[in-house]
Amino acid sequence: MGFTEFTTADALTQHKWSNSLAVEAAIAQYFGKFMGEGFNSMIRVLKDLTKNAGDKITYGLRMKLAGDGVEGDYQIEGTTAEEKLTFYSDYIFIDQRRKGTKSKGKMSEQRVAYNIRKEGHDALSTWWGEDYDQQIMIYAAGVRGINTFHVSTSWTGRAANTLTDVDTSHLIFAGDATGTDEIDEADLPSLEVVEKCISKAETTDPMMQPFMIGGESKFVLLMHTWQQHALRTNTSTGDWQDITKLSSQGKRNETIYQNALGEYAGVIMHKHRNVIRFNDYGEDGAQPAARMLFLGAQAITMAWGGTVLKGGGRERFGWNEETDDRGNQLVITSGSIFGTKATIFNSLRFGMIACDTYCKDPNA
Repeated sequence: MGFTEFTTADALTQHKWSNSLAVEAAIAQYFGKFMGEGFNSMIRVLKDLTKNAGDKITYGLRMKLAGDGVEGDYQIEGTTAEEKLTFYSDYIFIDQRRKGTKSKGKMSEQRVAYNIRKEGHDALSTWWGEDYDQQIMIYAAGVRGINTFHVSTSWTGRAANTLTDVDTSHLIFAGDATGTDEIDEADLPSLEVVEKCISKAETTDPMMQPFMIGGESKFVLLMHTWQQHALRTNTSTGDWQDITKLSSQGKRNETIYQNALGEYAGVIMHKHRNVIRFNDYGEDGAQPAARMLFLGAQAITMAWGGTVLKGGGRERFGWNEETDDRGNQLVITSGSIFGTKATIFNSLRFGMIACDTYCKDPNA
């Protein structure tokens, strides 16, 4: 009886593991639940280049009309009531990024009961999920910070998408601080800070667009784990209980509420260890701080290209297997063509406000 065997170079093998990697990497991502192609998503995904050639996508924002109109039969021609349309544009680049694994050799594989291909796949799934999250966090904050990530602390961006700090119109500070050099241990996260973010979001121009959940306007506040600890310990027990109550089962089923801490004044609170931290704030340049992110719709943009696989077809991930040392070592290489950036129109952040606070490890 004959057996069908897919070799490491087979096109079907490549398609199988490429598709599986895309699924598993998405599961490993924190930000996956905030992604979508629509305008109501925190992370707007552009797919213009998944089937087409190119490395740049340009997208635009039409500003609202602002001037007065005319009444009755008064002439409109030549008056300020005839207002030109104003458009601003932003763009995102994509480029290839790769990561691989390499076995030590067949004798080493003989000593352990592991499927090296499966272990490589699982390790790469985790790595890609982490890598996407880390890059989204860095681009959203606009600075690299001191967090331990895959990229070095000197990293300044990739794929020609420049890492751009948050403009002063969209950056606020906790407590009475008005700049990074004024941050001290009194400038902690608080409900007052949340209210400041809400006020800024509703009055900035262009106004931040909220997420529409069941006909209600919502924003997301993403804070570091240590910022969450400070907020919780500085909030009365009764107020915190109100925050952590999600009012209905229907809300809990919305993806935006998954793993949320709670909700306050229409702001859904989340925490994550990757929120960008600093160690050079304060008058002495040595105070710990972190950058909370107050997020609305289209705050971040991502784009993917398509990796051409053997046998045809384009997928989000490429998967290549070959052997080194005359067939002794299995080498797996995965790759993805993508880009990430904060959405910026007319040099101003769109869909987000950053808030810097004092942020210290509560166990230190």
